[in-house]
Amino acid sequence: MPLVILDCDGVLVDSERITTGLLATMATELGWPVTAEESVARFKGRDLHEIRDFLEHKTGATLGDAFITRYRERMAEQFMSRGVPAVAGAAELLDWLDEAEISHAVASNAPHSKMELTLGRIGRPRWANGWFDRFEGRRFSAYEIERWKPDPALFLHAARTMGHDPANSIVVEDSTSGVQAAVAADMRVIALADLTSPEALTEAGATEVCRSMPEVADLLRRWID
Repeated sequence: MPLVILDCDGVLVDSERITTGLLATMATELGWPVTAEESVARFKGRDLHEIRDFLEHKTGATLGDAFITRYRERMAEQFMSRGVPAVAGAAELLDWLDEAEISHAVASNAPHSKMELTLGRIGRPRWANGWFDRFEGRRFSAYEIERWKPDPALFLHAARTMGHDPANSIVVEDSTSGVQAAVAADMRVIALADLTSPEALTEAGATEVCRSMPEVADLLRRWID
């Protein structure tokens, strides 16, 4: 049986609209106007430190760690006020993976604290801390190894820890950087095209591109059966 590695933001939780919108607002506040659509294209799936460095280059401002701290504070405020729903069909996919006893994990560029804010708000009261608890022992953050997608290290770290061969691992991603990381890790990758276009995901190297999570689940069933 393969290992299924799921990205968090945009695959399990519908948080990308909030975070890319916030980055657009903060970039505009710094004097470099960015629309929500441009923010998706430029920032979705990228390491926050890389985004900060990019904005420093574009604006000439010295942002440092204060920018990251303020971004996380404002992000948490928006998550708490607006809520972060599960991606449609994600709950059903996870239930099927559990019932079929298929090993699966979550691997994110974000720190565990962010995953707790998003995953932790879904799945109560079945799990005291929502899906964050559901993935206990199977949560992997790029901050653990200080290597971020599109570097393949995070996916390789997850597969090694879970005791699986990368070549027998399947990644579900929604960003070009995540797809590139999976390809570099020699893993098959199903791309979920929501905010990112199918064309961009295909160009990044996706094995297959789906438009919805039920399509992802159907494809996984065909691959695994």
